[in-house]
Amino acid sequence: MNPTTALEIRNDVVTGKRTATEVLDETLAAITASDGRLHSFLTVDERHAREQVAELERRRVAGESPGLLWGVPFSVKDTYDTAGVRTTYGSRVFADHVPTNDAEFVRRIRRAGGILVGKTNTPEFAIYIRSTNDLQPETVNPWDPNRTSGGSSGGAAASIGAGLTTIAVGSDGGGSIRIPAALCGCVGLMPARGALPRTGGRIGTRRFSSAGPMTLDALDAQLLYQVMAGPFAPDGLSRGLTPTGLRQGTGFPASPRMRWIGDSGIPGAEDDVVSAVHAAALAFARSHGGTLEERDEIMDAGRFSGAFYDMMQADRLSTGGRELYENPETRALLTDYSRHQFQRATTVSGAAYSAGVEMQLAALEYMEELLDGVDLLVTPTVAFVAPEIPIGDLALPEDARRGFVAFTYLMNYTGLPAVTVPCGVVRGLPVGMQLIGRPGSEELLLAYAARFQERVYRLPSAPVHPYFEATLTSGSNR
Repeated sequence: MNPTTALEIRNDVVTGKRTATEVLDETLAAITASDGRLHSFLTVDERHAREQVAELERRRVAGESPGLLWGVPFSVKDTYDTAGVRTTYGSRVFADHVPTNDAEFVRRIRRAGGILVGKTNTPEFAIYIRSTNDLQPETVNPWDPNRTSGGSSGGAAASIGAGLTTIAVGSDGGGSIRIPAALCGCVGLMPARGALPRTGGRIGTRRFSSAGPMTLDALDAQLLYQVMAGPFAPDGLSRGLTPTGLRQGTGFPASPRMRWIGDSGIPGAEDDVVSAVHAAALAFARSHGGTLEERDEIMDAGRFSGAFYDMMQADRLSTGGRELYENPETRALLTDYSRHQFQRATTVSGAAYSAGVEMQLAALEYMEELLDGVDLLVTPTVAFVAPEIPIGDLALPEDARRGFVAFTYLMNYTGLPAVTVPCGVVRGLPVGMQLIGRPGSEELLLAYAARFQERVYRLPSAPVHPYFEATLTSGSNR
């Protein structure tokens, strides 16, 4: 397990302190040693990774200036296309699918010198809150293998939390980057709507979901976001637009004004977790000479969740889910939770979807009120530590996930950016603090996360649990 940052790796490779081959060898060795029981990767592609390293050397000899991620290994959640590398979307239907094109942000990372080492685990079509599917064993938490890594980017979060790679790309449609990042001790960013291209996926919701960086170090997340972000002409939602109607983010305030919201309006919060995050928020404000305003405000997540899920599930049905659900052969290959969600989506009427759009406008107004007069909102990311496996009933994912997404899904619904940063350990497990800003404030939020890590608290990678120690001495069980 190697906690070296992406920036350090890049500088080592550029200066010749280490070669890209040596870095790749270390990464593959860490994956081989630990992932047999962590199950964070669905596919590890050593052959293509070594070909990429050789191509990087050819580019260097040809005189190309080193990119921002030169020689840095990275992974991509298996919901996004990667040219020549198996992409399953977590589904048996696509178990042998190999795309011919990269998602646009993958192309950008490769162009910047990043080395793709594999695809991380995900629930089928990113539908569930645990990273479990019918292709391989469930991804477990690197801090405790009896507990969930969360979802739907649980594979990416577990791999980062365990130190297998320094950077990973997840996706977030209701909290799917931020939730597992918080449960596994990582930094995770959900960019605002339109901040980066939304291409190269299948059966999802471009309206609410976005790719985003997952790292241990917030400066690494800044680096990866800078490479991924920017307009892409074929994607009309990524032309630098912010169709939320909310004010743009501004510069870096020397003394930020922050507002604390510690109640989501949904039951299930654990007092010691909320208290730990609140203490971290106070320390963060004091470290910047800022203020933490505390009013009798709640996130009011229960008010909007039904309309949000109506729209999200209808979107998944319309982007390919219906064809899979109505075909008996492919339907038989789907997980129980996918069949359940597709069936439920068939009951969402046009009128219900339209009502969801109207409720979305109300949610926008509500979030604007919460942000009024401050630079950012501060909340717990998840108001409890990673639960033990199993959780709830797989047949009822929308019910099982409500507590998980209580502080996260409204940012997807309204198009606001948010970042989670580890802020402490409760009962031996990491907890995360969420920073919420206005559209265009992604780099500002990441800068705040970096300052929090510098001035207040930095969580190390997960300690080696005895469950994984056995793997380190006996080899991979993959």
